[in-house]
Amino acid sequence: MSISKSIKTVMAGALAVACLASVAACGPGSSSSANVKSEPVSTDLGSTKYELRLWDGAGSKKFDDQLIAAFQKKYPNITIKATYDPDNTSAQNGPRIISASDTPDIARITDINSAVRGKHLVNLDPYAKAYGWKLPDAQTESYRVDSNGKIGSGSLYAVPSGVSLTGLYWNKKIANQLGITEAPNTVAELEADMKKATDAGVLAMMMPAKEGGTSFIYQALLTNYEGRDKVQNWIMQKDGATFKTPGAVKAAEKIKQWQDAHYFSSDALALDGSTALSRFSDGKALFFPSGSWYSDSINTALGQDSGWASFPGEKSDSGSGAANGISAFGIPANAKNRNAAAAFLNFLQSDTARQIAVDNGYPPIGNGATPKTDNQLLGQILTAYQGLVKSGNTTDYINNATAGIQASAIIPGFQSLIDGSMSPSKFVDSIQAQFDKETSQN
Repeated sequence: MSISKSIKTVMAGALAVACLASVAACGPGSSSSANVKSEPVSTDLGSTKYELRLWDGAGSKKFDDQLIAAFQKKYPNITIKATYDPDNTSAQNGPRIISASDTPDIARITDINSAVRGKHLVNLDPYAKAYGWKLPDAQTESYRVDSNGKIGSGSLYAVPSGVSLTGLYWNKKIANQLGITEAPNTVAELEADMKKATDAGVLAMMMPAKEGGTSFIYQALLTNYEGRDKVQNWIMQKDGATFKTPGAVKAAEKIKQWQDAHYFSSDALALDGSTALSRFSDGKALFFPSGSWYSDSINTALGQDSGWASFPGEKSDSGSGAANGISAFGIPANAKNRNAAAAFLNFLQSDTARQIAVDNGYPPIGNGATPKTDNQLLGQILTAYQGLVKSGNTTDYINNATAGIQASAIIPGFQSLIDGSMSPSKFVDSIQAQFDKETSQN
């Protein structure tokens, strides 16, 4: 689940982005399910007492603990004991934990491809049918694997607890001072607003390039130029998909143009996520492309002056965003209490769990009325997310395409692009080269 561990640890609920590939992979035969009795699928748990174990990353502890407490209130005969690994080690530990003979009943899935390939996960399709799950495709695509082992379609193997979403924060007070009354609805409008800010001596865009934060706005441009499906197919490692496209180069050229126009701070290459957040919250920039995980901090700092918009497209009302689960929970094949574990996954889609997600600052999964929130900024995010789910113009994060692409290609690539030591076309080549290197080992 990895966009950048350092980005995630600065927020409350640090698992903002789901990682579909981990450093370690588990192969067939690394565990044995011979001692696990077959349990017919059932939604009726009766009064039998169950003790379940749940495993997740430490960044989701507060959120998970609230979900668990509410679930146990609904099911007093079920007790869940949770354990949490540090966020910087959970991706590596995940495959080993779900393939163990004494595995948790519910576990965050950090490498769904190898987990399914190694037969370490329970296929959730029978439970989806039994409970009548109707999760939007945008929320399940990353957790589906087909009979050929390809991510993006086929059977469901995990259910997310909540959603992280990228978009454009903007400071309404600064905008008003510049004569800007609305968030940009097109890339052209965004560029016009940034020029107006720069001409007035105001920083146009807070850009934390140290940890790969440039990827958020870059991915939005890439989606505009290439279309949602081409971007998602590459992330999902679909046959024939490639990063080496004219749109990818054009998006990189746009980032370099903005750097040359001084739309980013002079220290963008050394700027991390937490420092960027602090500066934006202090009113030191017009725009800040980032994620929903910062909504509480920014709303607390700026109040009604804080705004959110989907990343603008080439045309009006063609906004986009990257989105993925906070934690994607699956049932390991060696789980001893599959039906009780499935009840927890079903609970994640309930109105109660959806409200808990919003209370923790996350757009909820599933369908239904949007839960209420006192955080006006989060309210804007929830409305924007509803629109994106309806339009279908969301992708996973390009940082999740492979396990090592964030650290090995995306972070150094954007730094080299911005400082001018790498051309836009070479930048694109470097991303695809790392992708090819890792996928050829699968």
